[in-house]
Amino acid sequence: MDLESELRKAMAERVAGTSAPPSLVADVKRRHRRRKARLHAAAGAAAASVAALALVPAYQSFRATPVGNSATARPTASVPASRPPERPPAAGLPASPPSKGRPGAGAPSEPAAHPSSGAGTEPSGPGAGGAAGALPDWITYIPGGLTATGPCRVARDAGRETTTCAWRGDTGWVEIALVKGGGLTGPRDLMRTPGVPGHTSVRGIPALTGDRPDSARQISWLARPGVGVTVTAKGSAKDRIMRIAEGVRP
Repeated sequence: MDLESELRKAMAERVAGTSAPPSLVADVKRRHRRRKARLHAAAGAAAASVAALALVPAYQSFRATPVGNSATARPTASVPASRPPERPPAAGLPASPPSKGRPGAGAPSEPAAHPSSGAGTEPSGPGAGGAAGALPDWITYIPGGLTATGPCRVARDAGRETTTCAWRGDTGWVEIALVKGGGLTGPRDLMRTPGVPGHTSVRGIPALTGDRPDSARQISWLARPGVGVTVTAKGSAKDRIMRIAEGVRP
């Protein structure tokens, strides 16, 4: 007989008198259910822990900042480091109101006087178009580099009133005459140039133009019934006579 047969015989003799209790199957099933329940409980606890760890950063990001938190509150005003602290007034002396800005800033400033434009106004600063001197309110453009020769002159003759304004400079001059009165039938009544005048228009109004013997150019038109305008220019201003004429609004 070999060793394996002897071992089997010895094992059979050992357990020959042993019998399984009737509740063995029930005990095995009960232990299996307990072990399964413990495994499920452990898995649920682990899942809950993972979910809680994932929610912590989101809660921190959406959490409202408490009012008065020193970490997020910003100062509403800053005091320069170079500014010394104000000292209380000495006993018995009245407290003076604090000054703002540089010294003298607390005193009210006097309003600056601005000259009004109009006929007869003395030259007092740059006018429209770069011309030196205030322009009358019915003239909106004069080329730069020209200076008013003085106040606009007013003359009355034969029932007409003529207001003449002049500007002069190194490159030429401009003269504008505003005529008011009866008897004006057309721009030919205002022309003072020899020869046959040319026809043009100023803002759609018929006008006449011509050259004078002194190389000056003239343009005349009736702005409205009883009101005529003549613009005369020489030098470089002659090239802008149409723009000057369109800027006259009597």
